[in-house]
Amino acid sequence: MKQNRRAPVIAITLLIVGSVGLLAVNVEAQQNNMGMMGMGNCMMRDRMPKGISPEQLPDPDSQGANLLSRFCSQCHGVPAPGMHTADEWPVVVARMNQRMQIMSNRHMMMRIEAPDKNAHKALIEYLEKYAQQTIDIDDLQGGDTQAGLAFQKNCTECHALPDPEQHSSNEWPAVVNRMRKNMISMGVQPPDQATTDNILKFLQTYSANSLQSR
Repeated sequence: MKQNRRAPVIAITLLIVGSVGLLAVNVEAQQNNMGMMGMGNCMMRDRMPKGISPEQLPDPDSQGANLLSRFCSQCHGVPAPGMHTADEWPVVVARMNQRMQIMSNRHMMMRIEAPDKNAHKALIEYLEKYAQQTIDIDDLQGGDTQAGLAFQKNCTECHALPDPEQHSSNEWPAVVNRMRKNMISMGVQPPDQATTDNILKFLQTYSANSLQSR
């Protein structure tokens, strides 16, 4: 009789031990999956635009520029504020912040630092201040020329049409060169060199300082 009484107890004990073991395995698997997700996110570095050096950022010594370099460079190149418009940046930053918050979890294999509320707000304010300035096609001077049409066709493949007056004639060569590299890294076919040169000449013709000197 004693053996019969002990049998259910032993069975229940084994069931509890087995359940605890299974729970531990599931928790470990979830942590490993989170870690792999973190690793996958940081592998985006090879698929994202290379970015710019911190010294090239607008007002490079400001809090916003330092925060941008500090947080964004953890997984990819430092983005130029001109990559997006002021309306687009809050959405982009919110998406990136969500990933950083997940990847800042102590269980992640590749843990990174995530911004707090104040840093998040400062980042958005900085990016909005130096965001891409766009222009409507109807307001684009020289937009009906061959170079103007090439500018519209190629630049709008990845973002809104930038205003040529956003940069000076001396600044545009570096910007155009960076955009070509970004297109290549993102798998977008850039224009040939002759077309690129025409687009650059167009941008320099209608850049801020060129129009002011007329």
